[in-house]
Amino acid sequence: MAYINRRSFLAGTAAGALSSLLLPAGAYAQGATPILIRGSNIFDGSSAELMAGMDVLIEDGLVTRIGANLSTDGAQVIDADGRTLMPGLIDMHWHALMATSTIETVLNSDPSYITLVAAETNRDALMRGFTTVRDVGGNVFPLVRATREGRIIGPRIYPSGPYVGQTGGHGDFRPPVAVPAGPGEKFDFFARIGMSLLADGVPEVMQRSREILRMGSTQIKAMAGGGVSSNNDPLDVVQFTFEEMKAIVDVAAN
Repeated sequence: MAYINRRSFLAGTAAGALSSLLLPAGAYAQGATPILIRGSNIFDGSSAELMAGMDVLIEDGLVTRIGANLSTDGAQVIDADGRTLMPGLIDMHWHALMATSTIETVLNSDPSYITLVAAETNRDALMRGFTTVRDVGGNVFPLVRATREGRIIGPRIYPSGPYVGQTGGHGDFRPPVAVPAGPGEKFDFFARIGMSLLADGVPEVMQRSREILRMGSTQIKAMAGGGVSSNNDPLDVVQFTFEEMKAIVDVAAN
C-alpha cells in the first residue's frame, strides 16, 4: 500500500476525492439504485496508509461493503480512477451566516439575503469535504430545513441557533448610545432575526435558553468570554456569573 504523506493527501483531496461527494439526486433515498465507487484509494482517518485500489458499495445511502473487485450487478458505477476517497470532515465551529459575510453586512442586510449567501457558503464547505458542521451562532434553521429536504446542497447541520450573551458582552452589537434599555428594548435587529439574544440574571438566561432550544437548536451557544466581533468586551473578560452559566447548562442538560 502506498504511504500517504501531507502533500499527496492534499493533492488527492483537491484533485478529485471530493467530486464523489455529490452523488446523483435520490442516491440517499430508500430503495435507490446502489452505487459502486470503483478503483479508489481510501484514507480511513485513522491509519497513516492508504488502502489502494479499493471499491466501495453504497446502498440506501450507507456504505455496506469495501473491498477489491466488488460486484457491479445492478449498481451505478463511478470510476474513481485512483483518486483518494475519505470520510466526510466535521467542522465543530462553523458560522454559515458569518463565514463569508462581515458583521456590518449582516447588521445591514435583509435576513433573506443573508440566508441566500449562507447557502452558497455551505455549498462551498461541502465541496471542501465537510459533510457535517456544528453551526455555533445564527438563524440557520431555514438552511437546516432546505438541506434536509434536498432543496440545496450542503453539509448536515447541527444548529445552535441564536447565541445567548450578556448586556455589554460578546454578541451585544448595539451602538454605545443604545443604553439604558427599557423593557423589551433589548430585542434589537440581531435578536429579532434570530441571530443573538441578550439575557441578564438567572430567570432571563433560563428563558432565553429554553426559547433557543424551542427553535430547534441541538445545543446552546453561551458567550462565556470576550470576543473579536463586538465592541464592548476585550478577549480576557469573563462573562456571566457562575449562577447564570450554571442555569444555562442546567437548561441544556434538562
